[in-house]
Amino acid sequence: MVEVIESLNAMRLGRAVPVAVLAWLAIFFGRTLRAGQVALIERIALVGDPELPPALCRYTRRLTAFWCAFFVVAALLSLAAQLPLGWTSTLVWSGAILLFVGEHRLRPQLFPGYEFPGLTQQLRHTWYVWRQRP
Repeated sequence: MVEVIESLNAMRLGRAVPVAVLAWLAIFFGRTLRAGQVALIERIALVGDPELPPALCRYTRRLTAFWCAFFVVAALLSLAAQLPLGWTSTLVWSGAILLFVGEHRLRPQLFPGYEFPGLTQQLRHTWYVWRQRP
């Protein structure tokens, strides 16, 4: 009986960790949306272009909010899903990759004529900002 209880506790902890990570990411992104703050994705964009046009600043703010919502929804679905942990993680990662790459491809269509960094450079900018302490 003790073994069964320990197994259930381990399963709960295994489910809690991804939910906690996703909730932390939602908070990490969301706190940059407060009044007077520079949105996280705008910070990333400013690394490549310190004179980002106002339309792109608005866009990056909305995109930061979208990512925040993605993390909240992913956390709630991970919490509610009765899928094995590996499946849940695969779905969350697939969604994040699809969102990241899809937005990267959509951006030039929304802002024709603006020169965006390549995907590799964008990842470098993201890593640079991610390591910074806000």
